[in-house]
Formats: sequence, C-alpha cells, structure tokens
Amino acid sequence: MRELLRVERLSKVFSVGFFSRREVRALTEISFHVGQGEILALVGESGSGKSTTGKIILRLEKPTSGSLLFEGRDPFKMGREYTRMVSAVFQDPRASLNPRLKVSQIVEEPLLVHGETHRRERVVLALKRAGLGEEFLERKPESLSGGQRQRVAIARALVIEPKLIVADEPTSSLDMSYRAGILELFLKLKEEGISTLLITHDLRAVERVADRTGVLYRGKLLEIGPTKSLLETPLHPYTQYLISTMPVRHPSQRRELPEELPEESPSYACPFYSRCSKRLKECEEEVKEVKVDGRIVSCNLY
Repeated sequence: MRELLRVERLSKVFSVGFFSRREVRALTEISFHVGQGEILALVGESGSGKSTTGKIILRLEKPTSGSLLFEGRDPFKMGREYTRMVSAVFQDPRASLNPRLKVSQIVEEPLLVHGETHRRERVVLALKRAGLGEEFLERKPESLSGGQRQRVAIARALVIEPKLIVADEPTSSLDMSYRAGILELFLKLKEEGISTLLITHDLRAVERVADRTGVLYRGKLLEIGPTKSLLETPLHPYTQYLISTMPVRHPSQRRELPEELPEESPSYACPFYSRCSKRLKECEEEVKEVKVDGRIVSCNLY
C-alpha cells in the first residue's frame, strides 16, 4: 500500500489563559501514517488530542514541533493545491452547512474557490456519490434529515476529488438509523481509492470500517495496529480499559469497569500511569515503544 500521509513526532502546545498564561500540551510526539485507500481511525476520550491532530492535518493549526508529509511534501509549504487533495467532514452538519444556501451552492463552493469549470455536472456527480439525487439540489439544509445533511457535507468534500478525507466524529450527531449508512459510504469511498482519517470515540464504528486504529490518551499515541487484533486482544492497559467501556451486544457480555484511580500527573512518562493497575515503577520516568503482534505499543509491560 502506497503511503499517502506521514505524521512524525508531532507535538502541539497551546498557550491558554488571559491574565496568567500557561502551557497545555495537546500532543506529544505522535507518529503514524495513512496509506492510499486506507481507513485509519484515531480513538480516545475527549481531550485526548484527536481533533487537534485533524486540525493540524487540515492546516487549521500549526504544530509546535515534528513533521507532516503528504506524498513526501510539507503541507505548510504547499499552496491551495493541498486543499484539493485533503478535504474535511465535521461533526455537526447543522453547524458546518450554511443554512442560507441551497444544497447545490453548498457543494459547489470548493469548485468556486479553485476556479473550476463544469460545476453543475460535478455537483450532481458528487451528490450521487454521497447517496443523494438531483432532487436535493434546490433544497436547503433545514429541510433535510441529519443523515442527509451529513451526506451533503460529504458531497462537498468529494466534489474536488480529494485523496484524503479527515472525518472528525462524522456520525456522533446522528441517530443510530443514519450512522450505518454514513459508515457504509466511507467503505464505498475506500473502494474508489480515497483514504479516510476517521476521528471518533465510537468503537463500534471503528470495528465496522477501520483498517487500522490508533489509541490516543492525553496527547500520546499509546497503541496502533490492525483494528481486528487491537479490539480482540488489546495490549496497552488504557486500550483494554477503553474497550471494556464499549456497548455490548448482549447483557451477558457486560464486564466490570476498572476502578478509576486518582488523576494522573503530567510529570509521569506514561500519561495513564495513575489510572493503571499494572503500572511499573519505571513508567514514571520512561516508556518503551515496542512492536508486538503487528502493532506498535508504548508500554513497559512488553
């Protein structure tokens, strides 16, 4: 599989506060890649750094350190051409779609930005690829269901023929009845060779569509590897904890959740140290990164 995107030792520190400024570390030296036609999921709790990673890839934020390469080139040294190749689908289509515009105008916007011609035909094609017909062209977002609005957002992302879609919680604002259809759409796009970086907290969605999955916690990538093996035999204690919170298909599968230990200190090498029942003394100072079972895991237990 040809490599499309590479993230190498990426870190992001925000300076927050008005009168008294302080630094908040959102990402700490995370590394991963996305292949052509691959769906890579990033999962973790709120505040884990998932959305910050997506914003950096979309050039909405600049990294504090580390590198980002798209087909071997630095996106921050590229011009408008980068936005042709990398598109975004955001969490809430109510917020991301202009309520004053018709669907045809919303989907057409990227083509106008890039000065493209034959826009009508391309808008219709993008809508069809997203699972909507020409009858939606003259409608406005307020007249659409949540699933239809998200399909319009996906059509807008597709209309400029991107190579990568960054999808940040694309199903979290949708009813269960619409989620499956949106996930199936990402699988269809994969068949067309379009890669997706799926940012989500929904492990059931990950189980259904992702080729590989990375697990983030407090800005560190703790484990990454093939989704099937990661979900069936999680290695990192945090991955085990996260999977134990997944909704089960039957009540007989319910498990006791591990006791939550006191809040962790940012001085520990492993951000999960204070909540980890398997922690070792050396986890305070240093964490090894090793390859196990086709995965990369940052943990001293291996």
